[in-house]
Amino acid sequence: MSYTHYEHVDDVMSLTLAEGPGESGTVLRFMRGTWEAEPHEVSNGDRACVESAVRGWRMTGERLEIELHDVPAAQLGVGPDLDLTVDAAPPRVSRVHRALADILLDVPERR
Repeated sequence: MSYTHYEHVDDVMSLTLAEGPGESGTVLRFMRGTWEAEPHEVSNGDRACVESAVRGWRMTGERLEIELHDVPAAQLGVGPDLDLTVDAAPPRVSRVHRALADILLDVPERR
């Protein structure tokens, strides 16, 4: 994933990861409202959106492993086990990690 974008607007945290420049290729967007401990949402490039899609996740360096529940994975058009590389400078990789930890508050990171 060579494109990463984090924003916190109107009490909604959003992290976008995409393969290509801008939002091209495979696109995943992770979101969560900050007003309550609401579950996270995941959407794809076609704007299909699924609540509580992530079953587990772990980030080690640039490598991001995400396990999705089967039905949400199918709704998003991806496999249930994603093994992604965040192709960015170390500070941006760290920002992606922190953003996911904040957004996926209802799914603690596996160590």
